[in-house]
Amino acid sequence: MPTEKRIDCPALHKRSNSYPFGSRVPCTVRMLKNVTADPMPGIGLAYIKGTVPLAMQNNIYDAWTNSHGAVAAVMPDGRHLGLRPGEFEVYTWHDFSSAPAVSGVTLQADRANRVYVAGPMTGIADFNYPAFNAVADQLRALGYEVENPADNGIVEGAQWADYMAYDLTRLGLCGVIALLPDWEKSQGAKLEVLIAERLGMTVVNAHDLVTREAV
Repeated sequence: MPTEKRIDCPALHKRSNSYPFGSRVPCTVRMLKNVTADPMPGIGLAYIKGTVPLAMQNNIYDAWTNSHGAVAAVMPDGRHLGLRPGEFEVYTWHDFSSAPAVSGVTLQADRANRVYVAGPMTGIADFNYPAFNAVADQLRALGYEVENPADNGIVEGAQWADYMAYDLTRLGLCGVIALLPDWEKSQGAKLEVLIAERLGMTVVNAHDLVTREAV
């Protein structure tokens, strides 16, 4: 069995009532079939920068799991490839014997270096993914951990409320929200800013944050 490599993920810190794995969190997964990213309507896989991620049948990958039990395979380059039940089996589970107890609270100090990128998507070409990805890449280069909604791609059958419900769980892990141009025209981004303010997060223009840190 492989030596455990701890991939930080929401399920290690908090698990919802609907979480399907009980008290366990997947550490690695073995693929039951070949799986690649889902194409976006109208542009296929053109939204993906570089090679299209592909998880090969029988290969074993580090796992990333959210608080509701959604699992992604972590590619060698760090990208996450979302998986559906039936596409994988859990190969190993995280060992909690030497790990801190799972808590429902993420301390503000732990969120200080994590940035959530917010902005408009609906009605914009390529869902505005190029702008999201450009800012996320710049912030990561500056040493920030970044929650980028564009990394999630398109989920077949998902509605606006489904995306928001998931994105808000990621927002809560951050200490800073970085806003893209025209964010105030987006219902989703306005909701995210409102919640960020209530949580005491730092609200900042994304360009200003990148420029300030680069000086």
